[in-house]
Amino acid sequence: MSSIDTPSIHAIIVMVITAVALVFYSRPNIPMATTSLGVLVLLAFVFSIYPAQWLGRTLDPMIFFSGFSNEALIAIVALMIAGGAIVHTGALDPLGRFLSKVWNYAPPLAFLLVLMVTAFLSAFVNDTPLVVLLIPLLTGIAIRTQRPVSRMLMPLGFAALMGGMTTTIGTSTNLVVVSVAQSLGLPPMGMFYFTMPAIIAAGVGMLYLWLIAPLLLPKRQTPLGDQSPRLFDATLHLGEDSPSVGKTLADVQKIAPGLRVRQVLRGNTQTMVPLADIVLRTGDRLLVRDYSNKLKEYEEILKATLYSGEQAVSEENPLQADDQQLAEVVVMPNSFLVGRSLANSLFAARFDLASLGIYRRGASLLSKDLEKEILRSGDVILVQSSRNTITELRQKGDLTLLDATTDLPRSNKANLALLIMLAIVLPAAFNWLPIAVTAPLGVLFMVASGCIEWRQLGVSVNSSVILLISAGIALSIGLVKTNAAHFLAQSFLTVTHSLPPTFVVGMILFFVAALANIASHTTGALIGAPIAVQIAHGLQLSPEPFLLAVLFGANLGYATPMAYQTNVLTMNAAGYTFLDFLRVGLPLLILMGLLISYLLPIYFPF
Repeated sequence: MSSIDTPSIHAIIVMVITAVALVFYSRPNIPMATTSLGVLVLLAFVFSIYPAQWLGRTLDPMIFFSGFSNEALIAIVALMIAGGAIVHTGALDPLGRFLSKVWNYAPPLAFLLVLMVTAFLSAFVNDTPLVVLLIPLLTGIAIRTQRPVSRMLMPLGFAALMGGMTTTIGTSTNLVVVSVAQSLGLPPMGMFYFTMPAIIAAGVGMLYLWLIAPLLLPKRQTPLGDQSPRLFDATLHLGEDSPSVGKTLADVQKIAPGLRVRQVLRGNTQTMVPLADIVLRTGDRLLVRDYSNKLKEYEEILKATLYSGEQAVSEENPLQADDQQLAEVVVMPNSFLVGRSLANSLFAARFDLASLGIYRRGASLLSKDLEKEILRSGDVILVQSSRNTITELRQKGDLTLLDATTDLPRSNKANLALLIMLAIVLPAAFNWLPIAVTAPLGVLFMVASGCIEWRQLGVSVNSSVILLISAGIALSIGLVKTNAAHFLAQSFLTVTHSLPPTFVVGMILFFVAALANIASHTTGALIGAPIAVQIAHGLQLSPEPFLLAVLFGANLGYATPMAYQTNVLTMNAAGYTFLDFLRVGLPLLILMGLLISYLLPIYFPF
């Protein structure tokens, strides 16, 4: 084995910046975007005041910003917007209703179907909003069937991770590795370039999640309950057999505690203010607004028919929240709300806002006594109202609204959004057009057709991901062009020179997987990719299996809750502990890692 070259001062600087970035990326209190921007600025600054030589020429420090023009980054941004449109239009709601129906007939098979559908969708759609959509579905099913939801949600999150690793667009981690590979001069990878070994490993992992993981997970009461923070406007139609007929509205509200009637409609034209002494008649229609489960409860108590628009509510015609937005209101120190409750400040009537929850210094309050909670300075109130109302409040400045305004999903553009998403994926899947072309084109059609509006594009795009990928490309360029990656690869080969290449691939995979679980999945991808390529060059072997070992290792974020965003979501929803992830995720990580280490040299020979 040849001796290890001494690293240059520029190589040492890049390695130090990389090590500091690793530490900062692993700190939850430091925003990932801040660290990424710091890496970009620091590299450009250092190489401007202290230039480096590359192939006989001075290295242009502006090369560290080249990641912003990378085609993979363009594809990522467009896909984030397209995925946001899918969520915004409620295009996945029918899937949730279908899975709920199947569960009534064969729960074990339905659970397997949920896992498989989740994995399939996460290969093309961002897995975080997908898991957000499916958590309430599984929670509701668990409550109805009296099953512990804690045995369902962790397998759901892991299934999304497995599906995400099967395509180049499945996760931002995959796109980071693919974009870094291209920046290092390797040929581009198609959408399904590494799908086959991923599917084989995921198939085995899916059986583990279906049959073994639920047995390892404890029975815990979910802290979520069966509510989702969304209010619906609906109409209760009173029939002849309704116990409310002939009674005053005050008496009816005693029968159905909590019922708040906004208007009473009688006949075709008469609209009445809901006074307490109004005597209700057959055929009256009560305009109400509440959570879906409460509305269904009132329907049952009053023996009325619940309508959404012109149609009775059913699984085929669910409750709609058209033109409704969620927003966050901050209680400032000088606000009239400080020291008062939502009820005694007449918050709802004064601003035409429905309160859904209160966020207070790390605790979310979604209780029945929400209206009675005494507000404090710094509280954030989650509210819902029409788009016009939210806009007027922001313009008037009566309340301090955060910019995190979100439209509630609507379904009138759902099929169109799915069709456009299909038009994005298929040409790229068959290599007719690159994904960097089809994705922006699809976004253009989504905006033009009204699936998503220009003002919502900023909400869909995650600036942290953009900066992260750009910083990753910058670090890779620095590691390669200063020969720091060559030095690190030589050091690794000195230790592993007597091992077969398959073992080396496995060591890279498990090393990156450890980084992914201890720090973050992006950390392993950013640092591992350029070093893996240099190790392959040092062994004079094809770099593909080594690079893909980094990609798959970064996706094996099963052993800790901080490894991936979906782990945090399921942890909060089901009340998991760190040991729960270790008990279920570590065996899965070892199983998947060994399988992939064995399969990579078969599908991508050295």
